[in-house]
Amino acid sequence: MWHHWSSNIKLILLTPVLIAMLFIVACGDSATATTAPTAPAAGLPTAVPQDSATPQDVVATGVNPGKLTMMVGDLAAERFDDIYAPGATGGLAYLRLMGGYLISDNEKREMVPGIATKWGISSDGMTWSFSIRKGVKFHDGSELTPEDVLWSLRHYYGPQANEYLVFPSKYSEHSDRIELSGPDEVTWVFKKTFVELGRIFHEGPDGGNHIMPRRDELDDEQAAIDYDKTPIGAGPMRLASHTPGEVMRFERFDDFYYQPENGFPEDKRVNFQSLDLFLVPEEATRVAALRGGDADIAPASLAARETVEAGGGRLVFGQEGVVTDIRWVGCWEGGRTATEFPKCHDKRVRQALSYAIDRELIRDQLYGGSEVFGIKGWGFFTPSSSGYTPALDQFSIFDPDKARQLLSDAGYPGGQGFGMLIMHTAPSSTIPFNVEAAQLGAEFWRRELGLDVELRVSTRTAVKKAGRDGELTGQLTWLDNEPQIDPTSLVQAFYTDRRITLSKSSLHDEQELLDLAATAVAILDPEERAEAIRILLPRLMEEAYQPNIGYINIPWGVGPRVLTWQPNPMAPYPSALHTITLK
Repeated sequence: MWHHWSSNIKLILLTPVLIAMLFIVACGDSATATTAPTAPAAGLPTAVPQDSATPQDVVATGVNPGKLTMMVGDLAAERFDDIYAPGATGGLAYLRLMGGYLISDNEKREMVPGIATKWGISSDGMTWSFSIRKGVKFHDGSELTPEDVLWSLRHYYGPQANEYLVFPSKYSEHSDRIELSGPDEVTWVFKKTFVELGRIFHEGPDGGNHIMPRRDELDDEQAAIDYDKTPIGAGPMRLASHTPGEVMRFERFDDFYYQPENGFPEDKRVNFQSLDLFLVPEEATRVAALRGGDADIAPASLAARETVEAGGGRLVFGQEGVVTDIRWVGCWEGGRTATEFPKCHDKRVRQALSYAIDRELIRDQLYGGSEVFGIKGWGFFTPSSSGYTPALDQFSIFDPDKARQLLSDAGYPGGQGFGMLIMHTAPSSTIPFNVEAAQLGAEFWRRELGLDVELRVSTRTAVKKAGRDGELTGQLTWLDNEPQIDPTSLVQAFYTDRRITLSKSSLHDEQELLDLAATAVAILDPEERAEAIRILLPRLMEEAYQPNIGYINIPWGVGPRVLTWQPNPMAPYPSALHTITLK
């Protein structure tokens, strides 16, 4: 039966903004809160406003012959083969422009056909099949074939892929074979069940892995470098030129497959002729360009709103674009015990750290209110996730008395005997004030629990590498990450399968949780699985392996030339560019 569904780590000094925040913490609720100069708060609505402009001069048909100029703060490694920029949010800005994906999505963030006309999973959950659409073209005019899909899947996740992947993949580890099983069908056979595989070939924010033209070898470093010079994809825009560290220039691809002429329900081709994507790390430079008319879209903080509006522009918000990800590292690697790492293993300690953080203060005084910062959900799972339930929200309460009691019950009254708590963080190109928020978190633990906390600041890449190399075992990380539309993959990776969850990315080794999570993620029907996970998530969150902080609604500065734009929720990069219309 088949089921088908169409480093150099150092302690950072407190910034003036953070000092002001800590003064508010020290004064308590009765203090008069002064607005931080970098994040002005003002009567902000709970709902995130979207761009709803419908001017009379928007032309319903035809393509604007002009150019869209976009600036971003990060372009990652500027590589065009996904395996050389794994997990890099900055790379999504250009890969989603250039790449074509097996599975697309609709306005509800549901998976719908893309390059694959349909896909399915066997009744044992170990075999996936993808039927490949005919007539899809690459940017050079050649036709995308099942052989290209076969090569791409083998390149990304074949049984040999872990030999060269930067971050080893569970899909490669458990892959048995990937093969052509019919004239237009590619089949992937696993050694174990994987019910959420479709997401990794999805064009949405929690997917990736665009389909590339096949090359002679699955792993050839020189061929990958050559591909970077003239990358070929099947996405809505083709790369015209690339000046590393400066700009990528794109042109509209008229033959992009996702259009009504090919049987699709809408036209996802862009409505302008060209796009310049500039790398501009400094917000002040981006905002000045927006005001002066030299940029049309760029990430900008609330503090820049008046400047953007003074130039005739506005802010448009990408709802639930990025999340704060806090977790313990490596405490259960190789079956390590509670004797070796008692802090990690004690639920009371984990819960105490969570209850001691005043998320509302972080939201209101650091980010300016709910327009940018949301507290609902848990970690990767925001209100738009398929497994979201309001029951998750109760675990984000600030309760310092309960936190102190829990820590005392764990044997550390007032922090006595706890020792040093080390946490690692890094600046984020998508979460403003990520380091400052981590500093506030550390200060809450010092003030409310009496803990000795050392905060170390480096780069995200350095922190991730140190964690992978086992250098952060028993310590915490506070980083940015992408929200998940479907939480199945992360529940499976962090909370099921004893062999996987005893790896360096594991979060626990409690058999009850392993069994509960394994049962939920093994359900084949996606709706039934989402309901089972919705019931499971509060139980997992209660364990506080990943204390929730909140998510960011990404503010995008939009210039006056942009008449309409509806960015997708849960996308940390400029998304849904087909909804943009220009003057």
